[in-house]
Amino acid sequence: MNTNTNPNIADGAEKNFTVAEQITDWALDQPKPEPQEINLLDPKFNEVWLGLTSGFENLLLDLRKKRHDVDTDLKKQIEVAVQRCRNDTGVPAIKEIQKRYEIEQSYEIIYEKYLNEIRAHITRYLSSLDEVLQRSPQRVKSQVAEVLIAQDNLGKLTEARGSEFIKAIAAQIPNQLVQGKPSQLKSAFQVLAEFELSYPEFLHYRIRPHLDGLTPNEPKTLQLTSPSAEQVFLNLKIAQIESVRKCEKSLKELLSEPNQLTFVIVEDFVDCVIRAADIKSEWQLFLQQVRTPLS
Repeated sequence: MNTNTNPNIADGAEKNFTVAEQITDWALDQPKPEPQEINLLDPKFNEVWLGLTSGFENLLLDLRKKRHDVDTDLKKQIEVAVQRCRNDTGVPAIKEIQKRYEIEQSYEIIYEKYLNEIRAHITRYLSSLDEVLQRSPQRVKSQVAEVLIAQDNLGKLTEARGSEFIKAIAAQIPNQLVQGKPSQLKSAFQVLAEFELSYPEFLHYRIRPHLDGLTPNEPKTLQLTSPSAEQVFLNLKIAQIESVRKCEKSLKELLSEPNQLTFVIVEDFVDCVIRAADIKSEWQLFLQQVRTPLS
């Protein structure tokens, strides 16, 4: 049996095999593209991206200029609420105090009850500020929505408009766009969609200390030195006037805060949706997944 082998042929085969192995090894080492990353480079996407970045930068510039401005709607509503507190004090007439004394048989007891009632009376009028506070977030969400809707492709994703547009887009964005990473795009839209201002959370805790003069057993509360219907009336009247005055002063010091807060919220949103690392890829992947025609 002939076992002779041409050494040149063997060497060449071995060399070719080594090169093939190297190519295979290199190919195996390369990251495999995810299916979701195919066809990302749409030639029209840059137009959408440019529209988003310029639109948001212009919006931020406008909000930055106005962030120290007085919220005129809030100012008017504060004036209305304070005037209502002055017109309808909740302080009982002396005759009413005397009738209540006949039931309670204690000026100290009825004095404490009246203090609580008048404090609640003032709070009820001031809580009317809740409605006007809600306008500021709704307004700025609508401004953000206008920037997005100006890009025809995004405007076609939902028929919702105004603040509801932000909520609708947040619901459409997947929890993950880049595999293994929570979507920062979705998170940004959710935070903006949930942004609200309310009287209990934004204002009440700030002015509540100014109502301490209407709270029984507080150091600031006037005491009854010579219990009588007349003294109960006088103490309640003084405490009510002083409490309303302090609340008005405190509220007027906060008139620019809604504009400051909305600016911060929008700036954080813009940071997340156009300035964050890899966010452009998330936009591309999102638009691809919802099959928005970039044309």
